[in-house]
Amino acid sequence: MCLLMYEPMMAFSCDDVSPKTEIAKIKELLRTADRFDMNVTFFVIPRNEAKWNSCSSLVEVLKDAESCGHEIGLHGLTHLPFETGNPFLSFGYSLIKNRILKGLRILNEKLETNARGFRAPYHHYGQSLFRVLDDTNFLYDSSKIALTSALLSYVPPLRAICVSRKRGFIASKMFHPLNLRLWEIPITQEYTWYNLKFEVNLFKAFFKDYVSKIKAGCLIINSHIGALSTWGLNVLKELFLCVKDTGLSKLTLQEMAERSPNFDAGSTCRQI
Repeated sequence: MCLLMYEPMMAFSCDDVSPKTEIAKIKELLRTADRFDMNVTFFVIPRNEAKWNSCSSLVEVLKDAESCGHEIGLHGLTHLPFETGNPFLSFGYSLIKNRILKGLRILNEKLETNARGFRAPYHHYGQSLFRVLDDTNFLYDSSKIALTSALLSYVPPLRAICVSRKRGFIASKMFHPLNLRLWEIPITQEYTWYNLKFEVNLFKAFFKDYVSKIKAGCLIINSHIGALSTWGLNVLKELFLCVKDTGLSKLTLQEMAERSPNFDAGSTCRQI
């Protein structure tokens, strides 16, 4: 079952926030987002409870960010390859569920949040992961990449080639994986991790040429906190300005999922 949102919507997400993240990077991203009325979906790696005990300032910044309309989602437990599955191998439901539940518990205890969204580390996912997320009442998953395959996503030159060949596809579809209650919201465009010149140029060409032409669907831009150098933030400012000028609805991924026609705010079960 597929759903293409009836109006154009845009969400910006940022992966790999963890107890090791430099607080200055989070603050600078939040200042940039606030300047352009953009809410960010942060996908956080919990790791373990002890890691958070020495970063109280980061905890407060993330709590304040959520209270101001930004979102905190779960990004695995420790960000190990294949910790949440593999599309080609069968991973145990119970093992994945235990890691998901532990990650949720840590976020709840340390950040006082109940994450409703998930993104798989390294975009490694499988049927067991989707069933775990559905059974643990996640609202949505955003692990899939619309423009390229997960196997190529960590090889910048190959990813750039794939993206450049498919630049005409600019809107993501929301759908139910395996006919579950869980919404799947694929990433439309990966922002550069390394600020390599050809990646930045492709990204700038993408949003200048196509963002203003979106008529329907979900534009999901994904970044990584490690990529947000001064240059990286300047490119994002250009993107956010472009989005503001086009009048796209700017939402968190959770807000996007809640706007789906079948979402029932009064129930934890979302009927298809």
